[in-house]
Amino acid sequence: MSGYVVCPSCGSRIKAGRGHCLRCFETLPVDGAPEAPQAWFRSLQVSRGATLIAGVVLTLSALLLGVVIWEKATPPADEVARPAVSTARSASSNASPNPLATAPAQPADTLAASPARAPILEPGFVDATASEATSVATGDAAAARSALEQALAKQPDNAETLNKLGQALVRLGKIDEAIPRFERAAALSPDKWVYHFNLAHAASQLLLWDRAVAEYQRARTLRPGDYATQFDLAMALHKKGEDAAAIAEFEKAVKIAPGEAGGQLSLAICLEKVGRIPDAVRSYRRYLEMEPGSPDSEKLKAHVDALASAQPTASP
Repeated sequence: MSGYVVCPSCGSRIKAGRGHCLRCFETLPVDGAPEAPQAWFRSLQVSRGATLIAGVVLTLSALLLGVVIWEKATPPADEVARPAVSTARSASSNASPNPLATAPAQPADTLAASPARAPILEPGFVDATASEATSVATGDAAAARSALEQALAKQPDNAETLNKLGQALVRLGKIDEAIPRFERAAALSPDKWVYHFNLAHAASQLLLWDRAVAEYQRARTLRPGDYATQFDLAMALHKKGEDAAAIAEFEKAVKIAPGEAGGQLSLAICLEKVGRIPDAVRSYRRYLEMEPGSPDSEKLKAHVDALASAQPTASP
């Protein structure tokens, strides 16, 4: 037996008598035993480890190529089929309340009566505490917020501070942050009308109609006969789509303040929407008598005349 043997895989000289190569761990030949035929990759001096790595690389390359081909073959998604993102809440949260809003669509039975369908404006919600909110945050609502938050840190259960902070946040367009302050103030002083009214008004700006209706109803219980509370309750029901219930509440608002033209106009819109056209015509005409110089008076007159002319004449 010679002193060394040569590894047939890597060519290393290994001391005779060992069964495996110390470098590549291949089986070493035994003196006198026939040499096993080498595989094609061994003749190229490629180790098993290198072969395994090469196989993994080739497999990953094939997978990557398949993914690229699949992505190129897949048609892009149809943009039209994607759901639209609603912006109603963000618009109401960041913008100040609009005093006039477009009236809801008229029911089908009134379309024939009004071919032109002149645009009709309806009053917005009445903010009974607007002057108070302005005094809280005159000029710099952000500074008012900071001062109120500092005061609240010292007295976290001060209902009035919570209410004023909510008003400052409303002026900053942060309605989502204002609502918890109004809720806490109302919880601390449940019999305070203004806290429920402010909470209802903030909820209406976020189109939370169920919450707005409930809080306006609570506020009305605490201050019956208040026109702003009564009118806003009716308006919340109207916006919620409950026009039949809104009509009864608008009629109460008109009795409280018969000189308020907005009550007559809102009542007329709801009456028309539920199909009570003769009653709607009377309310529209009362509004026009009260506001003859309104910007939409001419278009509204034409609309009312079209509604009236479409009604059947009573038999003598």
